[in-house]
Amino acid sequence: MMPRPYLALLLDLDGTLTRVESLWKHIHESFSAWKQDAEMDQERFASGEIDYATFCLLDAQRWKGRRVKELRRVADSVDLRPGAVELRGHLRARGLKVGVISTGLTLLAERVHRELDLDFTIANRLLSRGGRVTGSVKISVEHGRKDEAVTLLCGQFGIPAEQVITVGDSDGDISMFRAAGYSVAFNPRESEVSRSADAVCVGDSLMDLLPYLPLDPP
Repeated sequence: MMPRPYLALLLDLDGTLTRVESLWKHIHESFSAWKQDAEMDQERFASGEIDYATFCLLDAQRWKGRRVKELRRVADSVDLRPGAVELRGHLRARGLKVGVISTGLTLLAERVHRELDLDFTIANRLLSRGGRVTGSVKISVEHGRKDEAVTLLCGQFGIPAEQVITVGDSDGDISMFRAAGYSVAFNPRESEVSRSADAVCVGDSLMDLLPYLPLDPP
């Protein structure tokens, strides 16, 4: 029996589709606030002292009262990796659905969705009122639970999980690796990420991924 073709490819955003490893951190650095409490909270989350929801809320509260357009300006300065548009074209020619699963922010994810004409995008949203950040955040993707977003895509498009490819770079992507039929660690940040994927790709352009993707010819 011939193997069934892959019908969708889901990518991490921060560090994968872009070189910026965390939009949250990038915004703090842009406001010269990372080396203050923000970095300490990152360490507290990494050590298990605080949970993910608390970590995100603390970050969002540091931006309370700032104009959304200030933060969007920072997000708009983040470029896609080379090859993003070309990879999207190759995948479209093969009939795949393409999407993004990110624990980053919709400030960037929504722009990428438009630029790449994606089929599916999910990320976390800073809440605002009157054009200013309220200090609250709607968490749609939790760290370590990207598998839930894979399930969401499968339900939305009627695609079995074993016919989904996932691509990511950090430990936060491992759950979506395990939920999918095939996975690629792209410039993995930790050895555990490499061990958890079916293939490992190191490169600058997203087109470097092509030899590692189990795709049928167009």
